[in-house]
Amino acid sequence: MICADGSLINETKKRKKRNQKRRKKEEGFECCGFKEDDLGSCRSFTIHRSGSLKSICREKLGGGGVAMDQVGGVSIRPKNVVLYHYPCPDGIFAALAAHLYHSAIGRPVSFLPNTVFEPLRVEDISTKNVETFYLLDFAGPQGFAVELAKKAKEVVVLDHHKTALETLPPNGTGPPNLQVLLDMKRSGATIAYDYFLEKLQVESSLQTFLQDDDASHLETLFKYIQDADLWTWALPESKQFSSGLSDCKIEYNAVKNGEVFHQLLALDPEVLIKRGKVSLQEKQKLIDLTLDRSFVVSLGQGKFGQCLAVRADAVANLRSELGNQLAAKSRDQGLRAIGAVVYVEEAMNDASMFKISLRSLGSTEDTTEISQVYGGGGHRNASSFLLSVQSFERWKA
Repeated sequence: MICADGSLINETKKRKKRNQKRRKKEEGFECCGFKEDDLGSCRSFTIHRSGSLKSICREKLGGGGVAMDQVGGVSIRPKNVVLYHYPCPDGIFAALAAHLYHSAIGRPVSFLPNTVFEPLRVEDISTKNVETFYLLDFAGPQGFAVELAKKAKEVVVLDHHKTALETLPPNGTGPPNLQVLLDMKRSGATIAYDYFLEKLQVESSLQTFLQDDDASHLETLFKYIQDADLWTWALPESKQFSSGLSDCKIEYNAVKNGEVFHQLLALDPEVLIKRGKVSLQEKQKLIDLTLDRSFVVSLGQGKFGQCLAVRADAVANLRSELGNQLAAKSRDQGLRAIGAVVYVEEAMNDASMFKISLRSLGSTEDTTEISQVYGGGGHRNASSFLLSVQSFERWKA
């Protein structure tokens, strides 16, 4: 067996406990952001590849005498490059699927987080020695994938956002080296999981990413991620799982956090659900306080009607649940069933711009009709865009 921190262990509990304590002491690693007592809840797992799991999970950029290229100042290892939606659970799990595939077949790969509010530009990207670019859960701004395909050997888009469906050329109508797979019924993570698993099965004798029970554990994680991202909440205690995952505060930037993939694989759904039950109650209190400060805005200065909005800088991480409850409150007040969660995106370092996250209820309230006007996008019931503080002030009713 290979432990989640990459060290080989036998099956005895005594040896396992000693290794966990050593890992805690030497690496300072806390499983999922949990306390030392919870380390026993981390899973060990076996991956289809020989060697240390740490060398597999830590896809360090550079080293090994491999020729390096630069993307926005970040070093890239050929042969494949994965751009994934960040910061987003669905995006990082899509990247995890790509990681497992490349690890299993031993093909070099680099991962780059790609944000909606400050996306990578084609002119910043070197395609030298890169076989394939994968765009996971975020196809980039309009025209990005097509322009990248003009420079790259191959570009593969795996996405499920309504905006991507409307702006990307269908297969056969764009550049011949651009492959587009869009599925509105699956999340980006599940699309990537299915795609890379099928690719693994075609290219090797392997049928799963992980062995035995670990394969079932992996599938469970992906099902919960999809359940939350599609906002179906059909799985048992799915909201508790999602809340517990958020509480982990895992850094999804694979460049900054070389441990991210083995941290994800070590997640225990039962532990997440247990902790999520507690944290959900506290988060609801914060949501209730924030809802009390809501106010009416005229979307697009009245072009798209009126709804409720709220400043949420301190609780931006709760924007999805907050937005949905705000949309319900807006509907109950006779306004559009849309909630506008307004906050400054810290990562942008620009206090003059707001990020507006829209959430809506029902099949007739399409938030992308608003978001796309301002250069944003997403899903029918969940999308976002950037707007200057000055412009937003003119929206207030």
